[in-house]
Amino acid sequence: MLQSLKHGIERLLLVIISITLCCMVVLMLWQVFTRYVLATPALFTEETLRFTMIWMALLGSAYCFGSRKHLSLDLLVFLGPMWWRKGLAMLNGLISIAFASFTMLIGGWGASMSAMAQLSPIMQIPMGMVYLAVPVSAGLIILLQALNIILIGLGQLAPVEEVQETV
Repeated sequence: MLQSLKHGIERLLLVIISITLCCMVVLMLWQVFTRYVLATPALFTEETLRFTMIWMALLGSAYCFGSRKHLSLDLLVFLGPMWWRKGLAMLNGLISIAFASFTMLIGGWGASMSAMAQLSPIMQIPMGMVYLAVPVSAGLIILLQALNIILIGLGQLAPVEEVQETV
């Protein structure tokens, strides 16, 4: 059940990230077309691209935490027996949750709420809506890391995935 919940959240994140990337490509093509063919650039595209890039990057980081595909140095993990690997993987998850909670969730929420009165120059949307990407991403990181810790503890998820080396 927890495994399917985790998998469902990760799939949803992948769909959202993919749609965001496709929208960014369309916006970029529109910007190039209006600038070089019509000689009057669409002003909203640059700002929209910037904001969607922020959301895509932060949602992508949540996906990477959940699927454990982020950059990691796991030499110490592989040096020990299985109980060591489980313990370090769970400790790593707890440290990630602490960072996401205090820095991203609390700090990001404060920054977002304080920027709600500030409007973006071109689209006139509250900048706090853009900054909401940080606490939303933090919430997803916390949820996915908690699921990872529980699944590792239950033995339903390997503490570290073996990496296949290619020559």
